[in-house]
Amino acid sequence: MNKTEKINFAAALWHGAFLALGVALTQPDTVIASFVTDLTGSTVWVGGLATVLSIAGGLPQLFVARWIEPLPRKMPYLLLAIYLRVASWGTLAVLIYTIGASHPRALAWALVLLLTIFYAGGGLGGVPYTDIIGKVIPPHRRGTFFGGRAALAGPLSVGAAFLARYVLAHVAYPNDYALLFGLAAGALLIASIGFLLIREPPRTDADGRVPRWSEYKGQLLATARHLRGLVTVQMLTGFSMMVLPFYVVYGKQVLGAPAGAVGWFLLARVLGGVLSNLVWARLVDRHGSWRMVVVCASISTLTPLLAIVLGRLGWIGLLPVLFLGGATMNGRNVGFSSALLELAPENERPTYSAVNGTLTLPLALLSLFAGLLLQHWSYPALFLLTAAFVGAGAVVVWRMRSFAPSGGRQEEA
Repeated sequence: MNKTEKINFAAALWHGAFLALGVALTQPDTVIASFVTDLTGSTVWVGGLATVLSIAGGLPQLFVARWIEPLPRKMPYLLLAIYLRVASWGTLAVLIYTIGASHPRALAWALVLLLTIFYAGGGLGGVPYTDIIGKVIPPHRRGTFFGGRAALAGPLSVGAAFLARYVLAHVAYPNDYALLFGLAAGALLIASIGFLLIREPPRTDADGRVPRWSEYKGQLLATARHLRGLVTVQMLTGFSMMVLPFYVVYGKQVLGAPAGAVGWFLLARVLGGVLSNLVWARLVDRHGSWRMVVVCASISTLTPLLAIVLGRLGWIGLLPVLFLGGATMNGRNVGFSSALLELAPENERPTYSAVNGTLTLPLALLSLFAGLLLQHWSYPALFLLTAAFVGAGAVVVWRMRSFAPSGGRQEEA
């Protein structure tokens, strides 16, 4: 790599590392799930919030892609999305500190609104992010980048998990959550320095003309056909994400986990992601994204079954489950991000990112569905249902042998 490529690589790693630190402090399936449980005591609220956040992150992407794909540079829009997210987390921290103890119901709705803004910012930023990373990271270095980004984030994430555990155990509720969200906003602000340093090469053939929807529709349909195999696998294996927020709720409501246990759940979740990253990166670089996803889906199938077996040991038995949940969640990010870049033509990355996000949007309903089921079903029944669907996904991806459509093109980005 030349000097500019090295600076871009390092700056992108910087952003990923500090973003991971912020996310580790406010994990949606541990910290946020626990906070919502404390505020409302309802599994429907836990599942409903997870659904709203997923929709907020995915819905804007088609509109954003059509608008920014013709632009030579996408960096200003990515920075706008980052600072929108910083503001939402910072505002939430202030509200928790000022009204959290006296107006829990009002705070619950404020939490929904501000986290919706945060995840909508992620949807706005995800489209230009995919294009920028595709331009500044050479194809043969992408597995190294995605794995290295997470590996560099490892010490920061583990440190954040220890810090969160300490805060949740020693700072009075709800100020403990206010402090965590405030620190997360600061971490994301520091992360933005990485993209301020990146030198984004312009798209040389960009004319800046936004296509009419009638013109853009044909491109969307062609993209959807090209992504059908990847989307099918994401949908089936995505059932593993359905239960992630409910492992913590299961521990608190059924297994009697104390408040301090949330910190241990978070630590197990983060450690699983950190320690697995180098494995996922090596699998992608040596064997391709398809084989990596096969391994990840197989482990995801076993994880909810282990929750049933190890739950008999009490809440401590859920620690290995959260560890594997963190590992496979990071595996999905590495494998599917790499596969999307493999499939997307260079000048159509924003559209591919947006179509992929839109077609997998029904996954957002699964957490709400799970919350509703738990009003009548037991947790083990939900875990068995999850294992069945994810196992079907593992079989499908194994039989596919590739994410590229049969006879279709698989262009190098």
